[in-house]
This record gives sequence, structure tokens and C-alpha cells, in this order.
Amino acid sequence: MTAPCLLYSQESLSREGHAASPSQPGSHYDDVGSQSADSTVSTESIHQYPRLVPVRSTAPDPLRWGHLENLKRIGEGVFGTVFRAWDTSLEREVALKLCRRADDGSEDWSLLSLREARLLARIRHPNVVTVYGVDRHDGRQGVWMEYICGRTLATLLLQNGPLAAREAAVIGLDVCNAVAATHSFGLLHRDIKTKNVMREDGGRIVLLDFGLSQDLHDASLAGPASRIRGTPLYMAPELLRGERPSIQSDIFGIGVLLYHLVTGSYPANGRCLTEMSRIYERGDAKPLRDRRPGLPESFLWTIDRALSPQPSGRFATAGQMAQMLAASLLEDVSSVSSARYYAPKPASPLRSRCRSTPTGYSKRWDRRPPLPPSIGR
Repeated sequence: MTAPCLLYSQESLSREGHAASPSQPGSHYDDVGSQSADSTVSTESIHQYPRLVPVRSTAPDPLRWGHLENLKRIGEGVFGTVFRAWDTSLEREVALKLCRRADDGSEDWSLLSLREARLLARIRHPNVVTVYGVDRHDGRQGVWMEYICGRTLATLLLQNGPLAAREAAVIGLDVCNAVAATHSFGLLHRDIKTKNVMREDGGRIVLLDFGLSQDLHDASLAGPASRIRGTPLYMAPELLRGERPSIQSDIFGIGVLLYHLVTGSYPANGRCLTEMSRIYERGDAKPLRDRRPGLPESFLWTIDRALSPQPSGRFATAGQMAQMLAASLLEDVSSVSSARYYAPKPASPLRSRCRSTPTGYSKRWDRRPPLPPSIGR
């Protein structure tokens, strides 16, 4: 039985579609989880969302939710709506994610929200978003977390274009550290992409959205997957085939993220999950060195290994990938130093003065002592 083919428009394939919510221009949590080409999908949602288009709520936005007030919508997606809010108890700004109600028999996102909060509560790392609490008010489950003033990598790429390899490696180093911390606490992220990573205004890189995260020690990981979940353009080939997620599938997602940061494209572009899977099976994925020649060799090797079609060919841990990215940064610095060392030396000041003199010799050579009085009389 072939995998179901989830179609999305060619327009969404040719662009990221990360525009901020109209209600909040320049939103920092723009278009969170919307259903586009790089959005989270599930095979169980085919009958509900046959076309991958954003789902907009028609209900009016609440002005208050529990002890959080002054709610302002900054993003909306499949799982729910994200608001910027004021925490009256702690007197600080927070980001509030309110889940959708499961009134139509669809999956109960509130359970996923509660699960996400409990999983995130385990992690304490500067590159992972901090959750403050979870509660239920007015029939809606909500999770509030730190509000990050910055831009997602998707917005950064949309506004500035592809990044240099060095800048991408620095970002990738922080992402690898965040994912390594997540794995050390026994969790898989499962949805690593540019829309789920933010760069704070101060430069800090923060990994967001653990809505699809899964416990590494979950016994259900041993059998075949009952559903395909994730973002198609970032999913590892084994996930497209319906196999279980693993540490190596998260590493594949980091590889696609870095590939996308330096090219603005993806290793594989397909109209549906089936096409994506066939591209990897045929070996038609576009290597990074063909998409953008001239990048540092160590950076290219790191991305190639992270994007290996077989999980065994990838890095064993996110920490190993972080070490290789750090090595690529050192190689970049050494190459710049070598270029400076072997640069041609400038002309000496004496020769420069000689060239500037019309007669071809230095003026100081004309400062000859006067002739004795007996000569020349």
C-alpha cells in the first residue's frame, strides 16, 4: 500500500510564506504551525485538510485568559493560536499558545499542548524556549512561555536572503546544542525547521515548538509508525516511508535547516509525501555543493553527512555534528589567516617616494654637500 499523497500548491513550494499575522505586523511568532509546504502534517488529517492551507479561526480573540491579559494575536496554525500577553502575577510579557477545540471529532490538540508543556518542563538550556505554566480557562487549554523578541530564521531568510556558510554554521552550532540537550533529557523534537528557530534581538538562538516531540523511551517507538507526522520538506527518508523517528531523523532535520539557510531551497522538492520519498529513493536529492559551489569543504562535508539517506550514515549524536560545525568555523578562520599571511607586501616607502618624484629619484638624494670653494672657480 502506497503512502497517501498530501498535495500542496506549487506557490507554497516556491516560497516560504512566512508573512506575519495581519493583526500583528512584524510578529515575532509569525505564522506558527500554518499548513504550507513546510508545515506540520499528519496522515490522519487528510479528510479534514485535503489541501495544505492555513486554518484561520473565525472566533473573536479573547482579551483575557486566566491571569493573562492584553492578549494580542501574533500567529496562528494547525495546533492553535499564539498571543502576546501580560502576566499579571509575574508582571512580565509572555507568549501564550491557546489550543483549538476538538468539537468536530478531530484530534484533541489540548492533550498535545499539555504533553508539550510537561516535556518542555524537563529541559533547562539557554537555546531552548522556557515554559512557565499550563492551565485551562474558558474551555481552552493554554501554555504560556517566555516571549522572545526577535525573528524566526524563516523571516530572517525571507528578508535578507541566503546566509554565508560561517553565519549558518554559528546558528547550526546553537541549534545542535539545543537538540543535544533535548535528546539528553530523553526527547525527540521531530519538527526542526526555520520557522521553529528564533534569533533573539541580542543574537541568542532559541528552539521552539515541541508540539510533535516524543519521549525517546516510549515503548511505541519499537514498532511501525501508525501515522506520519512532521514537515515534509524537512523529514528524513525513513519518516516518509512511515518508519519510527529517531535521533538521526532529528539530525537530518538540522541538515535540511542549514541547507535551506545557505541556499533558500531544499535538498528535495516534491508535491506530496510520495514524490518526496521517491526522490530520496532514486538518489535525486540535490547535493549542497551543486546548489551552491564554493562553500568551505568541511561545512559541505558536515551537511552531506547529516543528510545521508541512511540513518547509519549520519552523525551518531547532535553533539558530534556540533563538533564538526565548530571545526568548520576554525577552518574558515585559518583560511582567512593564511590569505592574509601570503598577501603581497606593499612597496617600500622609499620606492614609493621614488615613483612619486618626476625625475625618478628621491629628493633627499639631491641634498648633496656644497662643493669646496676651490672647485668650479
